[in-house]
Amino acid sequence: MLASVVALILTARAISGGVVSVVDASSVRSTEAPRGTAQIEIKAGDSTSQIAQRLFETGAINSVRRFEIVVQLLGWERVLKPGLYSFEPGLTTFEVARRIHSGETSPWRITIPEGLRIEQVTELLIEAEIVTADAFTAALADPANAIGTLAAERPPGVSLEGYLAPSTYSVPLGSSPNQTLRLMLERFDTSLTADLRARVSASGRTLHEILTIASIIEREGLLDDERTLISAVIWNRLAIGMPLQMDSTVQYALGSAPGQVARFGYWKHPLTLDDLEIGSPHNTYAVDGLPPTPIAAPSVASIVAALTPADVPYLYFVARGDGSHAFATTYDEHLANVERYRGGTE
Repeated sequence: MLASVVALILTARAISGGVVSVVDASSVRSTEAPRGTAQIEIKAGDSTSQIAQRLFETGAINSVRRFEIVVQLLGWERVLKPGLYSFEPGLTTFEVARRIHSGETSPWRITIPEGLRIEQVTELLIEAEIVTADAFTAALADPANAIGTLAAERPPGVSLEGYLAPSTYSVPLGSSPNQTLRLMLERFDTSLTADLRARVSASGRTLHEILTIASIIEREGLLDDERTLISAVIWNRLAIGMPLQMDSTVQYALGSAPGQVARFGYWKHPLTLDDLEIGSPHNTYAVDGLPPTPIAAPSVASIVAALTPADVPYLYFVARGDGSHAFATTYDEHLANVERYRGGTE
């Protein structure tokens, strides 16, 4: 068996001029698949032999020597990355080695984009078969899951909206919904650097308020260079007690209304005049100040923009139709922009 492994990999090396481009996984498959999920921690400085022995003891592989040969022939001895790994039953020796070489601590990998609301995040986790709807909803409602994280400092009684960090996650096999949620909350804490935390403290606003501003920026702006301009409009309106009148907050309110999601999705567009009258604390056309929670998971870029608004007097903006916006200081200027880019329909 070992001879066939060596011959296969050496042949691949010869064909590709020294770089292994193809490995027949069936040739390195164990004759008896290990049972149950194997979990192993690889530490910085661990040798190939130490890693192989630990993999064998946990049932991830069936041969220490086979693993050592695969790693050696592929030239991965110095590129086995530390981490807490999970290996499901039936993996080939090559696949186990490849994951460690690539740092894939779990086969469950999921990307949560910026700008999603909690329901959308939950749907992605369900589609990836990482959680079930009821279990994750229960985890979100359990205040114990936020203890020790920045989310624990949010106002009492509000959801975790805005605190689930948009990122790519490697979720260990067998993780409970509570553990999965905790992973996302801790990733958020990591993303908020010491510098950003200091800026929050100096802003005169709470972290919750900054996240709320950032989430509106995330949903309102498509272009990076407009984030600080949208931030300026929000801050300027708050400073003079002017309603924010942000469409994204109305969309969020509508997305929480029964039957709306099935008809229009979570972010209805375009909005009607009737939509702007929806009774909700998130409707910034009807309620002054910030909404009670963020409306989505903001990117770090939007958090930075929320903390560093542009030094401009703008109070209005309207979409040009190409992803950008026209900004204005006076209402007359704004009406002219509306006429130009929307034909007079606001």
